[in-house]
Amino acid sequence: MNKPTKLFSTLAIAAGMTAATVGSAGTIHAQQPETTVSIDDLYSYPIDSYLVSAEALNVRTKPSASSQKADTLHLGDSLKLISFSNADWAKVQYKNGKIGFVSTHYIVKAATTVKTKTKTKVYTSADGKSIKTLPADTSVSFLGWSQTNKGGFDFDWVFVDYGGATGYMKTKDLHMTK
Repeated sequence: MNKPTKLFSTLAIAAGMTAATVGSAGTIHAQQPETTVSIDDLYSYPIDSYLVSAEALNVRTKPSASSQKADTLHLGDSLKLISFSNADWAKVQYKNGKIGFVSTHYIVKAATTVKTKTKTKVYTSADGKSIKTLPADTSVSFLGWSQTNKGGFDFDWVFVDYGGATGYMKTKDLHMTK
């Protein structure tokens, strides 16, 4: 399994926070079976799935606004992130496997919804102060992994959006919906 680089993870988390802020962060109700979240399950979540957040978004042949226009995407269209060219451009896969470049200013990370397994605390950081306690079966959006002091991933902690606010939760306290 390929692990994303630190830069990709940092930008994906930042984009996820933007998606949580821009999109509706309300509770999502699903009548689907739940299973306990494992590290492998969360790691394989679609952290490369993004949505177009503009009415119309030009796809370019190179990471530049002056490059040739290859296509146009519309609000809500799905993209698969391949890589970031820089802070302003992303190489993406779209519409039946086509590849192109889009401005990162007009895409948001598609949220992955998980639920709390039991009454669960949310923290300001993986080693910080508890800021809220959520009841069991509360839907939260998985945004990314906590990072260690050395820049690696701490798979015991996840970064989540819960109703428009963000914080950290213990991985073991979550369920995922299939």
